[in-house]
Amino acid sequence: MKIRFLLLLAFPMYSKAQTSLKEIAGKWQEESRYKKKDKPLDFKDTLRMEIRADGFMMIRHPRGATLTGEAELSGRKLKLENVKYSIVEVSQDKLVLNDNEGDHIFKKMPEFTSAPVTKMIPGVEEGKKDITNAVLKGKWSCYKKTDPEFSRVKFYLRNIDFKEEKGQGAYDGTVSFNNNDSVYTADAIMLVKDSGFNISYNTENFKADVVKSDGEELILRSGNVHYFMKQFGKE
Repeated sequence: MKIRFLLLLAFPMYSKAQTSLKEIAGKWQEESRYKKKDKPLDFKDTLRMEIRADGFMMIRHPRGATLTGEAELSGRKLKLENVKYSIVEVSQDKLVLNDNEGDHIFKKMPEFTSAPVTKMIPGVEEGKKDITNAVLKGKWSCYKKTDPEFSRVKFYLRNIDFKEEKGQGAYDGTVSFNNNDSVYTADAIMLVKDSGFNISYNTENFKADVVKSDGEELILRSGNVHYFMKQFGKE
């Protein structure tokens, strides 16, 4: 009986150390800042951030650039690019983050009171659509994706390798998909026509629309998922 009681006490402590993106998802506006618990700081650079369950994160700083990208969450460590926080406390309406400046106390907001975070996903506005062989040929790797219904078991596009042009927008190549646990690669036939994009592999088809293709970045939209792709190492 004593062992069972100790286990019941220990288990909440373990679960408390784990935090998910779903728990901290929302729009958060900084209300107060402390160097130490009893020493509030005066500040005018109010932080505003948006975190989504699919991993998208935006940090808006009045005195600097707005950061957007895919959040990295490990235990209670939250990271976006080179910005790192430790999660001190999280509840339905309150989020406390710590960095080298101290504790930042955030309140959940339905909308920001000023300088609101736009609902448009940055970078997905339609741009140049150059789908010539000179632009597409080579290996494109996904460096970011956005999915409002993100799932760890769902397979997402990982990379596309346009190897040989066959004419009339058709290419031979390979395609890779991955989820949280595994990756698979298959030979594929890619067909790109106007803004339509189709990949045939094995007995499956992956369909998407070309949102942007300018030689630097390839953005595809498949349903409600956006894929941001680059050719890393291309000279």
